[in-house]
Amino acid sequence: MVKRFSILLVFMMTAACQHAQQVKPTNNPVLGAWKLISVSWISAQQTHTIEQAQPGMFLFTPHNYSLMWSPKQTPRTPFKNLSKPTDEEVLAGFKSVVFNAGSYEITNDKIVTTAHVAKVPGFEGGQIYYDYVLDGNQLLLTMYDETYPDGNKPDWSGKWQTQFTLIKAQ
Repeated sequence: MVKRFSILLVFMMTAACQHAQQVKPTNNPVLGAWKLISVSWISAQQTHTIEQAQPGMFLFTPHNYSLMWSPKQTPRTPFKNLSKPTDEEVLAGFKSVVFNAGSYEITNDKIVTTAHVAKVPGFEGGQIYYDYVLDGNQLLLTMYDETYPDGNKPDWSGKWQTQFTLIKAQ
């Protein structure tokens, strides 16, 4: 079961990357692949920043997105035997990444994503709201809200924002 999930995850990310490379440029300023540089969690009282984020990618095609990143400050721990991880290693690995993929809508300064596949079972159909600012090859995405498929919101809603600093991948 774990092995099938790992294979499916690798397949999804590979397919998303290959599709993103085939997209022709349009007027959409966020098209392409973006490498995560830093991430900040911002509230009215405090800000916590990982200046040198662990590897992460945000991909935008004309109609779809895919993102995967790690909220950890330190590198993820490799499995001792890559082809035969223990249940504990699989759980720790799964907890060390965030991923979603689906469709999105973009305006002059906002992006709204709708998850079609998500790390969190049941979030499919959920939406995440971002402000974005593009400055040359740098993209600042600020996640300011989230709505679950049933219309509810997470506890952090209205209290925290997550800001991603990304650069165009080459």
